[in-house]
Amino acid sequence: MAGITFKIKGEKKVILCDEKIHGYLRKREGDNVKYGILLNLDPYGYCEFKSSQIQKLTLLCDDLIEKYNDEFSWEHNRVRKFCTKFKTFCLEALEKKKHIVGSGD
Repeated sequence: MAGITFKIKGEKKVILCDEKIHGYLRKREGDNVKYGILLNLDPYGYCEFKSSQIQKLTLLCDDLIEKYNDEFSWEHNRVRKFCTKFKTFCLEALEKKKHIVGSGD
C-alpha cells in the first residue's frame, strides 16, 4: 500500500500512514498550520524527525484523536487508529532517544 513509511532510525519497526488517510487529513486540515509537520510531508521524499519534532508529533496525535472522536465514519476511525499507533511509536522513539525517519512509497 502506498503512503509514507515511518521508521525508528536504526530499527526494523515501521508504521505506515497510507495515502488515503494522508489525503483525507490534507483535504480536511490542509489549511491548519498546526498540522503542517505531518500533512506537508512529501509523499515521494525523505524526512527525519528529531526529539523536539517527535514531541510535537505526539501532541498532534493527541489533538487529532480528540478531534476525530466525535464521528464514527470509516475515515475518522482510520485517523484515530493511525494516530493512536503513531503516538505509541513516537513515545517509543523518545524513550530510546532515537530519531524517526519517513520516506514516501
